[in-house]
Amino acid sequence: MARTYRLSKSRFQSGLQCPKCLWLKVHAPELADPLSERQQAIFADGHRIGELARKRFPGGVLVAEDHRYGAQALETTRRLLAEGVDAIYEAALEHDGVFVRADVLVRRGEAWDLVEVKSSTSCKPEHLTDAAVQAYVVEGAGLRLGRVYVMHLDNTYVYEGGEYDLERLFALADLTDPVRAYLPCVPGEVRRMLALLAGECPDVRIGKHCGKPYDCAFMGHCHAFLPEFPVTEIPRISSEVLDALLDDGIECILDVPPAHPGLTAKQREVCQVIQAGRLLVKGDIGKTLVRLTSPVHFLDFETFKPALPLYPGTRPHQQLPFQFSDHVMRSDGSLEHREFLHGAEGDPRPAFVRALLQAVDGKGSVVVYTGFENTVLSALARDLPEHAERIGGIRRRLFDLHDVVADHVRHPDFHGSTSIKYVLPALVDDLSYDGLAIRDGDAAMLRYEAAARGEIAGEERERLFADLRAYCGTDTMAMVRLYERFGEMALEAAG
Repeated sequence: MARTYRLSKSRFQSGLQCPKCLWLKVHAPELADPLSERQQAIFADGHRIGELARKRFPGGVLVAEDHRYGAQALETTRRLLAEGVDAIYEAALEHDGVFVRADVLVRRGEAWDLVEVKSSTSCKPEHLTDAAVQAYVVEGAGLRLGRVYVMHLDNTYVYEGGEYDLERLFALADLTDPVRAYLPCVPGEVRRMLALLAGECPDVRIGKHCGKPYDCAFMGHCHAFLPEFPVTEIPRISSEVLDALLDDGIECILDVPPAHPGLTAKQREVCQVIQAGRLLVKGDIGKTLVRLTSPVHFLDFETFKPALPLYPGTRPHQQLPFQFSDHVMRSDGSLEHREFLHGAEGDPRPAFVRALLQAVDGKGSVVVYTGFENTVLSALARDLPEHAERIGGIRRRLFDLHDVVADHVRHPDFHGSTSIKYVLPALVDDLSYDGLAIRDGDAAMLRYEAAARGEIAGEERERLFADLRAYCGTDTMAMVRLYERFGEMALEAAG
């Protein structure tokens, strides 16, 4: 007997993005990449937000059976529909080989409104097809469908403390008309996907679709064939050029013809540096560095963005700085380290700004890497206007070390990137993020948020704070060492 396959709303979305991803999800889930810390945090946020969203529609009943008990969830949903409840949370419905769990079904007279809950602060194009496949199943299961909504967080909502104002925390986007317009496409897509699952794994080439609209769970598996210096590392490569290279059997940057059509001048330069296998210094790097004035501050911020605001005066997903590191280089080359990490309760911004103004007060250039710190400072000046003038003074002293890399320095081991995580090991061999408990900003952000929520306490919290200090301090020391290395390059160029 042939095996019967079933789609879900997430599988339907995967099938629209990439048929191979859908096939692997069903037939070879063990090949998926390990679930990242960030993905786990997204799921946790979704759970918290979903629970809050139900309170917007009081009087409903939760279908509590989880994904392991689909048949029981269907039976519970049928019973609740027969009992005439006003709202059902996580309703289980099935039609035409598609099984869905609707976040909220709300009775409106003889019809049912469908509400899909998202943790984003806007309605995105992919939310349309997500809602549409659910609408298809709702109607196919015999219910009269009313309006179709995507309910997302409203980033204009300013939390005032206490219980959330759910009417203002959430925004409702009415997608009824676009869902109705898309519904005729759903049966054909469902048939295509079910037929796909009954066959062999489709041969789908890697491309931009691997990360759009969602990062594919099988990225590692599908990209495993690529060599060192793969053509996917050509910065900002278009889908058309990537396809053209792969059509020509070119998988490695070392094999890219210098005059390959479609490459921009910067992309061609990256390829040439990798093919030459050596450092390239462009232009007068010394002329750029001479703009710096002593004492030179090397500054780095860490921030977190709680989906649900934790502090009065903040908004959903608002970026909140909680830590900085400042290595100060004097004219004689000596270094002093200043740092701040908010370990108290409450909004970290007031204490952060006071400590920052004290640490970076006075004269001297303030070196950062990319425009991130400038963006954070701009937001702080807006939200804490009593400090706006002095914050503006710091912003006027900023010097972006990333621009030095982008304008002057190329190296094969940058792998087409100008991220400090690639630039540092390529140019400095005695400083590394290896061995640190926290090695990237995502981990710093997520773990601090867990502490801010009270999920990490006691000795574990103290270890976390020590790890955060080590990571942020390494970021600013990395800038110090890169600055020194660039100075050496300038002297070598001067002869």
